[in-house]
Parts: sequence; structure tokens; C-alpha cells
Amino acid sequence: MSKTEPQRRIYVPQGHELKRTGTESVQREGVATELSYFDVVDPAGVPISSYVIREARSIEPPFAVSVTVERVE
Repeated sequence: MSKTEPQRRIYVPQGHELKRTGTESVQREGVATELSYFDVVDPAGVPISSYVIREARSIEPPFAVSVTVERVE
């Protein structure tokens, strides 16, 4: 996932910033999944919301990719 791609998928209000807080990779049953965690922070640096982007790729035919964005409470 490119550096600018999460900003296209997550709404970031003007003056706020998107910060990556972590990543995780999991592989099982023919699917490789990359989890990327993000916080939207206000100008003072206080997190106002958190998100996880899941990118699941099939490593066996048929090769497919699924990307989901979820807001974490």
C-alpha cells in the first residue's frame, strides 16, 4: 500500500493529520492479509478517531484482492 493511498480511503478533516500506528501481517488458508492501523489526530496531536485497513490477497488461483476500511471504536 502506497503512502498516499490511506488518505484516499480515510476522511481526514482539513488541518488534521493521518498517522500510521502499526501494521500486522497474517497468512492462513491461502489468504495473506495485511492490517494497517491509523489514527486521525487534530492539530494539537490528540487522536480523534482510529481506523484499520485490511488488504486481503489470495495467494492461490483465482487471485483476488479485497480492501476494507473499518473505524475502530
